[in-house]
Amino acid sequence: MVHARPVVVISERVFYTIRGRDIVLRVRAKPGARVDRVAGVRGDSLLVEVRAAPERGRANEAVTRILAESLGLRASGIVLKSGAAAPRKLFILPPEARPALERLARQME
Repeated sequence: MVHARPVVVISERVFYTIRGRDIVLRVRAKPGARVDRVAGVRGDSLLVEVRAAPERGRANEAVTRILAESLGLRASGIVLKSGAAAPRKLFILPPEARPALERLARQME
């Protein structure tokens, strides 16, 4: 008798993870873009394009502002956990961001 192993499929559209009460959001920032926007999903990250240059934290501030606007949060509630000097970033979001993230994930499908 052959036992089939369960198949686990992880969606490429999953760009956030729930960890305890917090939400870890993976972002790929693209500074120097024509417009500020959430541009879609690339791999396991949310692609956020910003006009700001990656100088003195300007692009990080712009990414944080766009995330806050897109998710209906205060910018002060969004914490850049890692990636301050890199395109790939991890942000910590409060639990109340989950419904907005779920809506955003559906829109990106």
